[in-house]
Amino acid sequence: METDPHTLDITRLHDGGLALSGELDYATAPELTAMVAALPLLQGATLTLDLGQLAFCDSSGLSALLTAYKRITNLGGRLSVSAIDPNVARMLAITGLAHLFRP
Repeated sequence: METDPHTLDITRLHDGGLALSGELDYATAPELTAMVAALPLLQGATLTLDLGQLAFCDSSGLSALLTAYKRITNLGGRLSVSAIDPNVARMLAITGLAHLFRP
């Protein structure tokens, strides 16, 4: 029996943020979007994302990350990244979006 290569684990952090591990792609991006939409974020809050164990991110995953960024900034808050996988950091740099996902 083969395991699904498109797996994403999302864990709530003690500060209310999210830790992502696995693959953030077309199959799993809706999970992140739904999780972020369900977070009880307050005006001016900080949303922390731990991307240190995120092994892969495609354009759908990038879109989900941008949706999270827009949600928190629309509330006057900020998005903070506590850790980032080097490959994901490179993808963000290539797309010109690294400045949005800084520690």
